[in-house]
Amino acid sequence: SAVMRRIPFTVVLTDNRGYGCINRLQTLGCGGEPFNNMYVDCNVEAQPEIDYVAHAASMGAYAVKASGTDALEAEIAAARARNIPTVIVIETVAKDFPGTGIEASAGEHGHFWDVAVPAESDREKQRDYYARYLTQVAKQATAN
Repeated sequence: SAVMRRIPFTVVLTDNRGYGCINRLQTLGCGGEPFNNMYVDCNVEAQPEIDYVAHAASMGAYAVKASGTDALEAEIAAARARNIPTVIVIETVAKDFPGTGIEASAGEHGHFWDVAVPAESDREKQRDYYARYLTQVAKQATAN
């Protein structure tokens, strides 16, 4: 309907192959181990491979995949000039990150999500992440 009526709006669709944001917090943000958040963790024979760009384009929207956050910003700016809906797909995780099955592909770009990391652990990796967490909290305190 929006295509037929020439109603412009922009959708940014983040494709994270499941609950990638939570998985990323567990593994890359807090030093933990992944816990059944991704499609690849499901015990099924066929993993969903949805081509969101093709799907949106088949309905008449302008659809594109952004390769990263810089491309995302450029696509959002370009969408303002269109008179039809725009769908911008950005992958927030990709396959084959060593040891976890994921990779942070969109990048961090300086934002900090304050999710506490356990202060005590027998695991060296966990202690290292706690030290990094304290550094990030201190940076936030001086930035404000």
